[in-house]
Amino acid sequence: MRVVLAAAAITAIEASHANPISKVLDLLAGLRSKVVADGETEQKSYEEFAKWCKTESTEKKFEIEDGRNQVDSLTATIEKAAATISELDSKIEKLTSAVNQNEKDLDAATTVRHKEHDDYLATDKEMVEAIDTLERAIGVLEKALKKGSSLIQAVKTPEMQKLTQSLSVILDAGVFGTNDKTKLSAFLQSHEESEDSLGQAPEAAAYETHDGSSSILDLLGDMLDKAESQKAEADKAEMTSRFEYEKVKQSLTDQIAFDNKQLDAARKGLAAQREVKATSEGDLETTQKELNEDIKSDAETHDDCEKRAEEWDVSMHERAQGIEAL
Repeated sequence: MRVVLAAAAITAIEASHANPISKVLDLLAGLRSKVVADGETEQKSYEEFAKWCKTESTEKKFEIEDGRNQVDSLTATIEKAAATISELDSKIEKLTSAVNQNEKDLDAATTVRHKEHDDYLATDKEMVEAIDTLERAIGVLEKALKKGSSLIQAVKTPEMQKLTQSLSVILDAGVFGTNDKTKLSAFLQSHEESEDSLGQAPEAAAYETHDGSSSILDLLGDMLDKAESQKAEADKAEMTSRFEYEKVKQSLTDQIAFDNKQLDAARKGLAAQREVKATSEGDLETTQKELNEDIKSDAETHDDCEKRAEEWDVSMHERAQGIEAL
């Protein structure tokens, strides 16, 4: 501005040597008009710049505020996802442990059930054989006695001879108690002695039981009743055991299925939350970077606008002085 005024002054002085005073005044007036016009142009330019500064500041502050809100929102999302992931990890661990334990319990119950069933089959086989043997022995004896045969003659029939061998096997079975086995053993031993003595032993003495029971038929009948009773109890126990096992099996199977369903949902939820967390962390990094750039840009724009305003104030002051001097 000072250079312009100085140049104008030099031009006016040179004109004063070559032209009349009126020309000097005209030049100064023209110079003043030019300075005023340049000032108006510069002011218009500055006003547009100032308006841009205000608009840019407003928009940038909005972007910064929006960026901070996004950062807060993304941070909250990440923290929530992290908490949910921790809960799901714990839930999955507990469910996995529960499923494993229930599967072990089911395997153990199945193993016990199989053993119980095997034991039942073995015992039931002995009982069925014992019952069959006793029923046939009683039938043979009763049939022979009804025909008028003596007890000695009845036990010496071929059919009874075979049954005697089967009755001997009962002594090794675990179906009957010691007392019954002792009585049966006494009968079998008496039968063998009667055969050895060719019927010389007294019939009543040979076939009476040691504790005063009426006859061998009473003994066999009593043993048959006990065998049938024990079989009925064993069948009932087997049925109860099977029912209890099926109930436990169903309960454990249902619980395992339910826990596996919960486990599957938890694993899917965990995968989803991990994806949310990873995506949010990536978005947060980008948003934070953009926010930092906006803050930096806003600060730089503010400094530029402040500097331009100071320069404008100086220029306006100098222009006013120049116009006053002209």
